[in-house]
Amino acid sequence: MLLRFRVSNYRSLRDEQELSLVASSLDDPQGAVVRLDDLGIGVLPVAAIYGANAAGKSNVLGALQFMRNAVLGSHRRWKPEGPIPLDPFLLDPKYRDGTSLFEVDFLLQGVRHRYGFELNRDKILKEWLSAYPRQREQVWFTRDAERAEPFKFGKHFKGGNRAIEALTRPNSLFLAVAAENNHHAALPIYTWLSEGLVSINSRDQRWLEVPAAFMFRDDSLRLNALQLLKAADLGITDIQLREAPIDDRVTQPIKSVLAFAEFDSNPNEAGKGRTAPLLELRHRDKFGGTSLPLEQESNGTRVWLSIVAQVLRILKAGSILCVDELDTSLHPYLALEVIRMFQDPIRNPMHAQLLFNTHDTTLLGNLLGGPHLRRDQVWFVEKDGEGATHLYPLSDFKPRKDENLERGYLQGRYGAIPFIAPETVEFG
Repeated sequence: MLLRFRVSNYRSLRDEQELSLVASSLDDPQGAVVRLDDLGIGVLPVAAIYGANAAGKSNVLGALQFMRNAVLGSHRRWKPEGPIPLDPFLLDPKYRDGTSLFEVDFLLQGVRHRYGFELNRDKILKEWLSAYPRQREQVWFTRDAERAEPFKFGKHFKGGNRAIEALTRPNSLFLAVAAENNHHAALPIYTWLSEGLVSINSRDQRWLEVPAAFMFRDDSLRLNALQLLKAADLGITDIQLREAPIDDRVTQPIKSVLAFAEFDSNPNEAGKGRTAPLLELRHRDKFGGTSLPLEQESNGTRVWLSIVAQVLRILKAGSILCVDELDTSLHPYLALEVIRMFQDPIRNPMHAQLLFNTHDTTLLGNLLGGPHLRRDQVWFVEKDGEGATHLYPLSDFKPRKDENLERGYLQGRYGAIPFIAPETVEFG
């Protein structure tokens, strides 16, 4: 489970920002908060980010995705001679060539861990990993490019550390190299970061539908997805799957996804000689039912099906799902149902988490029988006059228990809304 995420100098996130999923002392009538008695804290299963267009909502989730991709690909994908594909704050020369920071504080197998790194376009400047068994810090390793001996290893981080250090390039992460070389202590951390963080953009159908088709090879997942499709009142009675050769007709989206997953240097050869599942949805009609290929379905149906597939997989694995624009092409009731699945301890026994950004203010108010988000689950982003994004929680404002949060937000009480002066908009 993710406890906290820190970032600085990534796109519009110029100054250090922190997103926390540690629960406050608010009442929890829904029982959504996961209580960790050993740590004396509660952890939130859901966090939502609100803000005006171009305020930096996507950059918060993008920063977490960059960190995941750096761990996954710094050793295998980044060019040995550089540069590092960094995305710093570009509106100030000091930051354009400066240092970026990424750090996650998370729970793994009941133990808190903290991992992070600082880097610029040329090299990894710092890297660190600590564990906190019984709430006492064990420093597993630290890295500082300015030291005569950059790496220091703690006694609890056992493995071929010095041999792995020799394989670590200045522009690759030690954690990535250690995992590649089967370091038993590093592997669970690497796996949590590389496989436990899943990011999707609800606008990108290619990267949603193809993985969904492969996921639905799992019969239990497909049947659960069908229940959610039926509950959405879309007139769908069945999800059908048929295998087809990967040929020129069905390939490009499939090949792109396979190439990404398999690190294939030649996307045109990805999946050659294999089959891929194609989805069809059966609809009720007066003739007994008709099956339609997915490409003939509405955008809303396709987005709902694709998100449902990811949600069910994440709930089963206990991972973290980051959704950019959850409300895109989804009715508010469907977006709400996704949140309910993560908030429900029965449907989410593995303590999976959902992070998303949205413009859907109905989740803050009482129109849908809510509010459905606790005050400490709501975050805002706002840009200052220099173009830098600031991230802050609704709980900073200490709203009253009976306060109408939706109305307060739309009235600008908490900031993070666009200011439009109609008198300045003139047409010639």
